[in-house]
Amino acid sequence: DGATPDLRLDVADLGAAYLGGASFSLLRAGGRVEECTPAAAARADALFRTERAPYCATTF
Repeated sequence: DGATPDLRLDVADLGAAYLGGASFSLLRAGGRVEECTPAAAARADALFRTERAPYCATTF
């Protein structure tokens, strides 16, 4: 449809942000995320933010 994305990033970076390993703003600062719309990384941070950091209680 010709729409411009707000952010451009690799699926691995999306996974890192989704799982709480890094914020979109941090990934943008490191050159891993391209902002196509001003302040899009900050908005994505707010959308993906949770009260508690994710963790895995399973031990091997």
